[in-house]
Amino acid sequence: MVFLVNEQLVLDRTTLDKNLLSANIKPAILLAQRIEVSTVCGDKLINKIYSEIENGTLSGNYKTLVDEYLTDLTIYATLYHACTSMLSKFTNRGLQQENSENSSHSDISVYRELKSDAKNNMEFFAARANKWLFQNRELFSEYELCNSDGDMPANANSPFFSGLVL
Repeated sequence: MVFLVNEQLVLDRTTLDKNLLSANIKPAILLAQRIEVSTVCGDKLINKIYSEIENGTLSGNYKTLVDEYLTDLTIYATLYHACTSMLSKFTNRGLQQENSENSSHSDISVYRELKSDAKNNMEFFAARANKWLFQNRELFSEYELCNSDGDMPANANSPFFSGLVL
């Protein structure tokens, strides 16, 4: 699998603990790319980007798209998806909450606030990438808003979530 961001970049740009293991972050990066980034780009465009990254030929408009738009989206989508998996772990003994003598668990309302904030940031960067891609769609022949070949097309609509429920 090709990664648009590495674990260190996610740790450097988010509030995740810098001592987290790669095994705790990689699943969230994969989810971020498979769900959020694929929704913005569509299957054909994201597969083209992955291919160019694998071959070491990412350049021009594709590099601009990745560096200026998809990296931020991937980072905050990773944080959003990591929030839930960091709360508890499935182990041989069932669902476990990790604990140490030097820390205490946060209230669930703090968790909800952090997850909401991560979602807002993720949706902001998704909307920003959607807008730029749509305005520059002629630069990317793989960018499709509809198709009939079974691949997922890009979704140019991304509603914001305010985090406030009345």
